[in-house]
Amino acid sequence: MQSRRHTAASRKTRRGFTLIELLVVISIIATLMSLILPVIQNAREAGRRTQCLNNIKNVTLAALSFASSNRSKLPALGYYPDNPTTTTLDSFAGRSWAVELLPHIDQQGTYDRWNKDAPHNDNTTPAVAGGETNLILSRDLYVEAFACPNDDSAYSVAGGLSYVANAGFGDSASNAQRQSFVSEDFDWDADGTPGTSADDLITKETGVFWNEYADQPATRNASASIGKIYDGTGNTLMFGENINAGATSWANPSFNSCGFIFPVTGGAATIDDDTTASNVAMFNPINAVLAMTEPYINEKKAGPEGAPFLSSNHPGIVVVSMCDGTARTLSENIDKAVYIQLITPSGSRLRTLPGSTPPVWRAEPPLSADSY
Repeated sequence: MQSRRHTAASRKTRRGFTLIELLVVISIIATLMSLILPVIQNAREAGRRTQCLNNIKNVTLAALSFASSNRSKLPALGYYPDNPTTTTLDSFAGRSWAVELLPHIDQQGTYDRWNKDAPHNDNTTPAVAGGETNLILSRDLYVEAFACPNDDSAYSVAGGLSYVANAGFGDSASNAQRQSFVSEDFDWDADGTPGTSADDLITKETGVFWNEYADQPATRNASASIGKIYDGTGNTLMFGENINAGATSWANPSFNSCGFIFPVTGGAATIDDDTTASNVAMFNPINAVLAMTEPYINEKKAGPEGAPFLSSNHPGIVVVSMCDGTARTLSENIDKAVYIQLITPSGSRLRTLPGSTPPVWRAEPPLSADSY
């Protein structure tokens, strides 16, 4: 009897799980993790997106602050000053818009040490005695406002750049470095002669930022003026994300490093009174043979480095800012015609063309605020 009572008592005080119970607990934990982990990831992505929006807004406000100090003019996309040691201007790449914004993002000290008479990658002559050269300044300085936390090539990387400026329409094939409205072979007015002064003025109004070249006086102060953006500052892109930008540093003025474009090839435009037909290719490039491939949001997300198009690691969107200082997101599925209209600051301006019927060149239609 004593032995049986001892055995019964031992069974009543048993501790631990059976195999079935253990499997049930593991399955419950796995189910909870599968429910919780996506929520955590979404919360982290929301935080990164918010930080990205805040960064690009700070860059945009810095550009507006620059404009308020320079008669409403935005900085040039890039500066290409005279180089006394070479006759090839393109080999002397001065600095990008990012350098000009340094005083407006709490980097006055870096700006004061910058040598504007030397290229952005100069490693020989500092601007002040005992100072650093341009290469060291840009290569070693990480500016948080210039980088998206989802951009592994720029975030927490010295010299990193995620945000690029609206550089309008351009022929990226023939003008690999000289993204200039005076060097494009577009025949917007369909007079049979591409690249005339009239064509240049229309090209200029396809973008917000343009390069400044010392050997081309027409390019001086060529970027848009705030308050004179015909399509409305709230309907015109200023900056956007490009995870393939800033291949060398934020100081590189090459448009495929600090700008984004809508690429088209040169050729004759057509004047057509039917808005549904293939109008002037500038404002109907979706159906026009002049349009090049994959210029839209996230279509060049996989690279290569230096692809001058908007792209982002935020799922399904890209973060942008408008010329009125606001920051927002655009879907990668945005209507392509609307995206093109957001690039052009003065695309809806009508222009009189001699001999045309009707006597007005058809521009893009005005963009409604609820279109994107």
